[in-house]
Amino acid sequence: MQGIRFDTLKDNTTILSIGSFFRRVDGPLWGVNLELWPYQNKKSLSVSQLPVLARKRVLNPTVATKSAGYELHIDIENTDSWEVCSNGDCPALKDIKLSYRESSQLCFSFKSKKGISVYLPQLELGRALFFHDAYLARTALEPDALGIEFDIVSDDISDTTTVNVLQSSGYTQKSFDNYAARRVLSWILIDPDARRSYESIGRYQKLYGKEMNGYRHWDFQFEPPQLSNAKFVLRGKFDRESNSVFVYEITTISNITHKVPRKVEFYSPKFREYVRGEGSGGSGPINERPEEHNVQDGEDANSNTDHTQLYAPVVGVEFDNPFATTKIYKKKQKGSSGRKDDEANEAGKDVSTEEGDTGGNRPQADWDIAEDNSDDAHLYANKFSCFQRMLELLESECGCKITSNQIKKLPKVGRSGRHILKTDGSPRCLSVVTVICNDRQYHMLEVDTSDDSKSLSTKLLVVNKPAKWSEQLIELEQKLMKSSLSWPTEFLNLICGDKGHKSISHPQTPSENKGLLDPDSVNKWAQRVKSWMLGAQ
Repeated sequence: MQGIRFDTLKDNTTILSIGSFFRRVDGPLWGVNLELWPYQNKKSLSVSQLPVLARKRVLNPTVATKSAGYELHIDIENTDSWEVCSNGDCPALKDIKLSYRESSQLCFSFKSKKGISVYLPQLELGRALFFHDAYLARTALEPDALGIEFDIVSDDISDTTTVNVLQSSGYTQKSFDNYAARRVLSWILIDPDARRSYESIGRYQKLYGKEMNGYRHWDFQFEPPQLSNAKFVLRGKFDRESNSVFVYEITTISNITHKVPRKVEFYSPKFREYVRGEGSGGSGPINERPEEHNVQDGEDANSNTDHTQLYAPVVGVEFDNPFATTKIYKKKQKGSSGRKDDEANEAGKDVSTEEGDTGGNRPQADWDIAEDNSDDAHLYANKFSCFQRMLELLESECGCKITSNQIKKLPKVGRSGRHILKTDGSPRCLSVVTVICNDRQYHMLEVDTSDDSKSLSTKLLVVNKPAKWSEQLIELEQKLMKSSLSWPTEFLNLICGDKGHKSISHPQTPSENKGLLDPDSVNKWAQRVKSWMLGAQ
């Protein structure tokens, strides 16, 4: 939680427990009761903050903090046999004096495949599965909200579903630019089991919420999806004597099975496909992202401001047989070529994560905590079509042999958004190829810059220690992203020697299509690659 502060909380505030939900009977804003340490007058936060509310998490840290609890890897068969009980029933908590607020909250209890008794607070599972941004947290409490905001049209022949984002939808436009957010939203909207589970939250709230003294109160409860053969990485209080664990937070959910078509397209009349304009600069100054954002809890956001993405501890999600998602556009709108990077227009220290309206006082912000670790790089192979054609020519015309050809998603590093393509919000990928020429091994690297984010040549190299190449590649990817998509020359000199790597320029392309390569010119590209390999021997 470095770089994020809540204006109403003290420094180094630890969440000890999470209690019931509440709102004024005549008001729309839900809050969540919290037990905090050190003691303070503030005892709740808005439901919009649910994406970052996990037990034992430190808010407003002044120094780096470690995650609390014992880490466990848990495999389950499904959720059919899970039982519902209270947090106070967990044996791992038997020696702890729990407040009524904590002990009375509902949890799921089950045994993992290895026989560990797991006590999982229902709210924590809901957070990890669904509450990856403030919109999904707020909307879950209102029955039938998804049907009002999204229209779904399926085409069984093409195995594609189109999601029409209706004018009434409050889902943030910036989240549609994030492939991880789009995939989770697709799963919630289209998979029958996931949608049933998500919508059960609002249904239970309507059925079991109680009104007293002008407020509506409700203890969180929902029906989990089946999650057949899912795997969890979680942290919590583990008791060896009872072989039980009380879960503080889920950090990863993997092997999520689904019934979502091969491709999901999102359409909104608000979408605009930006085409970079000519010229050397923008029309005005570029705002820089502040070092710290101050979240004004419960204050209205101004819908006329751009959304700021708030980066917090992530929940890793991994789908089995992942599907592709994309935005489809109706209109194109020319953008400035002087726009520096993804962090432009994200200035504004004080922000609000509440739903925006024209009378709001603070710039809009939303959480971004989903990290999609699905094995889906193959879905983006078409981004390297010209590069693949050049490789084919290396084999057919130049006598080379391709022994390895993989596509990898480049990592997110720091607060930069360079790991995502500006054009369609898909991950920026790296093609990693191993080539044999005259019995010598070379590695070739090609970065997807189809969004015209930056001109970056093909990198061809010979490593000094081939056995360490896998480790070195991981470090190279990190350095590539840290240097804003520039080849890390110093590091390449270290692993290859200053003459062991070469940048091979791409074919020339028309200025209006700088992100695309002309297929007719790939033959000369292949010849340049071979010439360097022969010259390096």
